[in-house]
Amino acid sequence: MLEKKVLLGILMGIVTVGVSAAQNVPDHVTVAGGLTSIPLLLKAGEQFVSKAPQYKPPQALYNNTATGFKLFCASTAGETPNINTATRDIQPAEFESCNKNGVTEIVRFKLGHDALVAAQTPGSRFSELARKDIFLAVAKDIPDPKDNGKLIPNPYKTWKDINPALPDAKIQVLGPDPALGLYQTYLSAIILSGCREVSYFKGLEANNPKDFESACKNFRKDGFYSEYPRFTDAVADLKQAPDALSLLPLTVSLRENLKVLTLDKMQPTLVNVAQNKYALTFPLMVFIKKSHINLIPGFKEYLAELTSDDAIGTAGYLYNLGVIPLPLAERKQQRADVEALKLMTK
Repeated sequence: MLEKKVLLGILMGIVTVGVSAAQNVPDHVTVAGGLTSIPLLLKAGEQFVSKAPQYKPPQALYNNTATGFKLFCASTAGETPNINTATRDIQPAEFESCNKNGVTEIVRFKLGHDALVAAQTPGSRFSELARKDIFLAVAKDIPDPKDNGKLIPNPYKTWKDINPALPDAKIQVLGPDPALGLYQTYLSAIILSGCREVSYFKGLEANNPKDFESACKNFRKDGFYSEYPRFTDAVADLKQAPDALSLLPLTVSLRENLKVLTLDKMQPTLVNVAQNKYALTFPLMVFIKKSHINLIPGFKEYLAELTSDDAIGTAGYLYNLGVIPLPLAERKQQRADVEALKLMTK
């Protein structure tokens, strides 16, 4: 409730000052979005200011993808974010909101890729998991082991209950909140994929895809599964419970020195992700208000730094933070689109 009140206050402030945007333009780039991408943009800002100290570094408004788009799309006023970051593309309703509020010129580009991983603290007893195991750990209902033709409330309390090869540790799984951009990747790449490995649900999908999705996305609420609103919350919870498991971005896991597990025999290394040997990847998207480019000192120069090979190349400094670079031809095209301020048309 408090977060909603804060958001409402920000939006009301934006509307109030919208008519006098030119008088309230900040002297630095402002970035909205979640904890996956914002640290990357701030790192690029540090590098930019070290080369051009006459400009101020970007400042961030930490929230999540959905809230970031609400703020970004609220107005063209100078107080609204110049940039929003996301781990997914803008949704049709969000794009419509932008257009309705006059935010009609948006430059969109892809910074690189990240990956969804199963993460734990370094002292955990796990080394690998299957997506089927994760699904069976978090599902509200599972097929009755004694009668595979019906569902029963999930009885599993330990990982060993699910798979005898797993540790005898209490199930404690942390998944992303639906407001986070990562949530859709989590659903499609972990939950639905794992659900399909259960014969009952595989048959259900063949006969009724809508019922299949509804059943697979129904999570237990008995204390063994919870959703985190911020990556920092998930990391803090992991550090309090050594055998707890969280589904997190690879970038966050690397920054926090977490242990990442092999998932369905796939090792989530930067090299494997770059070579398409790890399937659970998602884009790191950046959305820019073209109308702000000439309002903010150094904005265009900052974008040149952000899209440079020094930042997003195969030996770039963002690679060390977990960004998996795009292929060379695609990097060049993204850079050219930003330089030309090519507008998205979705």
